[in-house]
Amino acid sequence: MIQKFRFTQKLDDSIVVFSLFGYLEDKGGAEIKTQLEKALKDGIRSFVLDFRGIELISSPGVAALLDIASRVVDDFDGRIAGYGLDSHHLAVLEMAGLFYLMAQAQDESSALSNCRE
Repeated sequence: MIQKFRFTQKLDDSIVVFSLFGYLEDKGGAEIKTQLEKALKDGIRSFVLDFRGIELISSPGVAALLDIASRVVDDFDGRIAGYGLDSHHLAVLEMAGLFYLMAQAQDESSALSNCRE
């Protein structure tokens, strides 16, 4: 059975790391965006998305990720990196164009390094 979406967040220096779990759909995307907006308001400009716990991403979930990445990169000149995608979700997000905005990383350390550059 697919898990309901949830996420955790932590602050690593000045980078917020969101660890995502379960089924990411529009409601989950909105929950992430709410927390992201709070961080942006507090001056945070770098974010990491840990997809290792994601089971499924719906089309509205993909749209939410694009919206989140665009908000960070285009509106705030920030950085966003992600890691832990399985091959299916990697292909879907690549086709959606997410990686024009979000850097792909092999692991959390690489994602954090990318956001510090």
